[in-house]
Amino acid sequence: MKDMAQTERQIFILLLLSENKRGYTINDIHASLEKWNVIVDKKTISRDIDSLSGICFISEEERNGKIYYTADKFRLRDITFTSPELISLAFLLELLKPYQYMTMGKTAQELIHKLLDNTTNLNREFIKHFTGLVTINTNDYITDEVNPEIEERLQSAIRNKTKVRIIYHSFGADEDTIRIIHPYELLINDGALSVVGFCELRNDIRDFRVSRIKAITVLEDTFTVLESYYETRSRNKFIHLSGTVTEPIIIAFDGPTAKYVREYEADLADEITETENGITFMRNTAVTDELVRWILQYGSGAKVLNPPHLKEKIKEELQKSLQQY
Repeated sequence: MKDMAQTERQIFILLLLSENKRGYTINDIHASLEKWNVIVDKKTISRDIDSLSGICFISEEERNGKIYYTADKFRLRDITFTSPELISLAFLLELLKPYQYMTMGKTAQELIHKLLDNTTNLNREFIKHFTGLVTINTNDYITDEVNPEIEERLQSAIRNKTKVRIIYHSFGADEDTIRIIHPYELLINDGALSVVGFCELRNDIRDFRVSRIKAITVLEDTFTVLESYYETRSRNKFIHLSGTVTEPIIIAFDGPTAKYVREYEADLADEITETENGITFMRNTAVTDELVRWILQYGSGAKVLNPPHLKEKIKEELQKSLQQY
C-alpha cells in the first residue's frame, strides 16, 4: 500500500474532479486511487471533498441515483500584495512571454491576471508601473508551435501513467515514424517543449519535441517509470540531443576561452579545474553531433583530451572545414 499524505491525496482528487466535466462519483474516485495503490475508505474521500469545498467550487449533480462531483475553479477573494510581490508578478509575466504558444504558458499568464483581478485597483495600477522594469533576453529561445490538444493529452497521460502512440517527425532522419512511448515528464529546453519518456521502438529514454508530434492516441496500457530515470535523466545529453552511451569527456580550454567558458558555460560541466594555461572541463555525457559542434565553436581555444574517438571526430570535422576553402 502506497503512503499518501492527506494534502497529496486531496490534490489528486482535485485534479481528478477538474479533468472531466461529467464528474466522478465517490466510487470512481476510490477506484482511481486504488489504481495508484492508495488504499483509503470512501468516508475519508467524502471528508476530503468536504474539505476541498472550502477552497474550491465543487459542484454536485445527481444522475441515475448517483452523486457526481466536479471541480471548476478556486475561490479568490480580496487578495493583497506587497510591493516586492507585485514586482515578482510583473517579473513572472515577463518570464512567461516566450511560452505563450503552450497551453500551460497561456494559462499561467491568465492565472496571474486573474489574481490581479481579485485585488485592489491600486495594486493593478502598480503592476502596470512595474511592468517593463525587468526585461528577459529570449533571443536564443526557440520559436515553436504546439497543438494544444496534443499538449493536453500528454499531460493527462503523464498524470495517469498511460502509454501513448504518436506519429513523430524525426529531426535527424527527416521522416515520420510511429512510436509507442511511456511519457514521464514535459521538459522545456531553450523555449521548446518536449516530452521525455521510454520509446518502445528504440528501447531507450528519448526526448520528443512536442511540435513535431503530428498525431497522438492515448492507450489503455499503463507503465511504470524506470527506477534509474531520475538519477540519470540529464547525463546522456549534453544540451538538447541524447545518446545511449555516456563516457568521461575532458576538454582543455586556453586562457581567453577558459574565461568565457567559466563565465557562461560552467553549468554544463560536472567539474572544472584550474590549470596553468586555462581550465580543464570535465563532463560525463554522450558523444553527439551537438557536443562536437559545441567544441568546434571555440576553435583553437579548445583541445579534446578524452575520449580518443571524440578527438578523431573533431579532426575529421576540421579537415572537412579546411576543404571548403
